[in-house]
Amino acid sequence: MSHRFSAIRLWLVLGVVGLGSAIALKGSSPIVPRCLGGDAAPSILDDKPEPLTPQRPRTEADLDRVEALSLFAAGRMHERQEEYVEALRCYQRAMRYDPQSSTIARAIIPVAVRLKRYNEAIRYALKAIEMEDADPLLLRRLGGYLTEKGDWPRAMALFEKALATRAAAKETASDILLRMEMGRLYHLTEKYQEAADSFARVLHAIDHAEEFALDESLKKVLLGNAGPTYRMMGECFLAAGRPEEALAAFQKAEKVAPRRAMHQWNLARVHAKADRPTEALAVLETLFVEPFADEGLAPYETLAEVLGSLGRKDELLGRLEKLRADNPDHTPLGYFLAQRYCEAGQPEKAEALYLELLKKQPTSAGYRGLVAMYRKSRRFDALLAAMGEVVEKVGVLEAFGADACSLAGDAEAMRGIIETARDKIKSASGKFGYGSRLAVAMLALEAKQYETAGEFFDRTLDAEPKQPAEVFMAWGLGLLMEERAAEAARVFQRAIDEHVLPESNPVFHFYLAGALVLCGQTDDALAAARTAAEKNKDSARYRGRAAWVLYYAQRNDEAIKAYRELIDEFDADHASLETREVLREARLALSNLCVLQGDEPQAEEWLEQVLDEFPDDVGAMNDLGYLWAERNKHLGRARRLIQQAVDAEPDNMAYRDSLGWVLYRLGRYTEAVAELEKAAAAEKVDGVVLDHLGDAYLKVNRRDKAAEAWRQAVEWFRKKNDAEKLGTVEKKLLEIAK
Repeated sequence: MSHRFSAIRLWLVLGVVGLGSAIALKGSSPIVPRCLGGDAAPSILDDKPEPLTPQRPRTEADLDRVEALSLFAAGRMHERQEEYVEALRCYQRAMRYDPQSSTIARAIIPVAVRLKRYNEAIRYALKAIEMEDADPLLLRRLGGYLTEKGDWPRAMALFEKALATRAAAKETASDILLRMEMGRLYHLTEKYQEAADSFARVLHAIDHAEEFALDESLKKVLLGNAGPTYRMMGECFLAAGRPEEALAAFQKAEKVAPRRAMHQWNLARVHAKADRPTEALAVLETLFVEPFADEGLAPYETLAEVLGSLGRKDELLGRLEKLRADNPDHTPLGYFLAQRYCEAGQPEKAEALYLELLKKQPTSAGYRGLVAMYRKSRRFDALLAAMGEVVEKVGVLEAFGADACSLAGDAEAMRGIIETARDKIKSASGKFGYGSRLAVAMLALEAKQYETAGEFFDRTLDAEPKQPAEVFMAWGLGLLMEERAAEAARVFQRAIDEHVLPESNPVFHFYLAGALVLCGQTDDALAAARTAAEKNKDSARYRGRAAWVLYYAQRNDEAIKAYRELIDEFDADHASLETREVLREARLALSNLCVLQGDEPQAEEWLEQVLDEFPDDVGAMNDLGYLWAERNKHLGRARRLIQQAVDAEPDNMAYRDSLGWVLYRLGRYTEAVAELEKAAAAEKVDGVVLDHLGDAYLKVNRRDKAAEAWRQAVEWFRKKNDAEKLGTVEKKLLEIAK
């Protein structure tokens, strides 16, 4: 599905009926459902006035509500004057002051839609329905949208809420359609018990169609391709430990879309799950009488499981050999037998079979098995040949996964591989080509043997690969990941000089800029970044590279100017998700830069803008809450924001530190100590956390602990050459020693 989301489709998702609602006349307000802030919805300004109570001073919560009302009123005024950008900003800020107001959330949605900020409209629609009972149809439509976006957990939550609203009502065909969708999502997320419950209800409805007004057309909508759908249901029932229901589903599948071999295998699995291994074995023996091809390794795995249950494991190898003799062209059986030969300590038979099978039907699993054998027997010639073949067919070493890491960590194997590879290159063996050389290069990089990796990347390029850009990219990015920026820069520059990509593709300039600034070569990095931007003017990511370089190089005034220009240039583009993400990063960077320059109000403003568009951005929540805590203002709101960040990422110790600090500012010192101790227990703790912890210890009269925390903070700040903070903490140590 395209990331672009048309206005008409969005209005359909939000439950609007009719195109006229989406294309509102100038000066009129778009029509939206009551649950999303339509004209009939109450306004927070419609609250009954309360008499002033001067005897009670206003709390922060009171002040927040007053500010929310003020911003909401300003938003209404801007909206009526067709100043929609300003209206949206006011509504979004109002919600920060009153985050539980569904009325404010509902007001945001039509304005965001009018501005074609469809992703923002969806985000706030989701917030609105979290706060109040929403129309079940709207919940389902938003759930469908999230399903298409791949956000299955949130989609399921909306579907569950939609179903809960119907709990007291008689089930209809629409409810059954919803249960079917929920069952599929539960299946995808491996929640098999819930999937089985949903599918059981669907099957009941199909068997009693008249009770649910399910006609034949609705049944077709429910089942789609009925055979695979019934089999999916059967799989869920099996995984949920409900074999008899699985059997019924598999039988329905066989009736509408016969596949004899698969059905026999499914029957065997049902018997095995029901603890009937003898019956399962009998069904499998029937299955193996005739050739079959589509079920892969699974029937043989079931055979191994059943024989194990019967205490007859020793029969497996013989049975597999007989089956292969009767069906020599069944490749999955061959691979399964080869794997069993390895396990049985018969490497010669395994190798011969693997080589035969890989000629017919190469698979990653087959190559992994062969490589594991050659590694174990230290047959480096054969190992290199196998690795070279798989690299050429798959790309690099992805086919081996964790096996590649394990091999790179085997020092003896690495010595053998490298020596053998060098010997083959010296002998000018035509068989030692591009794939084998790249495999050695990648393994050496994984093993942190950087000089050797460079040697073999060069050898790979000597072999004239079809796509040298891929070799340079793997080499350069691999070095960057290992924090070897200078070497990475040389690789990227060489790729540029050798013109391995078309002149219009500036990807190597982009990465070169990053590598150079990490080396401290800021001017050269800027030149590369500006070249990348010039070659790809329409990309916010490329256009923003120079700003990032300036930011990293601590040329703060220039970075601020560059980031502001980037936002000015691209902020009108709300169609591209990548652009919105780049501008989010830009605003976060600007906030940090403003903090460094002592302009905390502007730093807060940039974070507010991030949260306007991305109200669930936990990083911005934490940063804004921390800034408020540092300035000792909006402490209740700060704690709320930071707590949300901690709840979202409980293992993020920076967020724990922020929570501890805002609790300290609130005078909740015991709670502050608990949070700050968690933050200080991190493997890498910084001096700021230790300083905060010392302050909190002092407030609970644990002076020795406070002094120890501050001493550690002093050491940290001294290593970082942070004279200002070092002096502050040293002064605290002197005071406590008196």
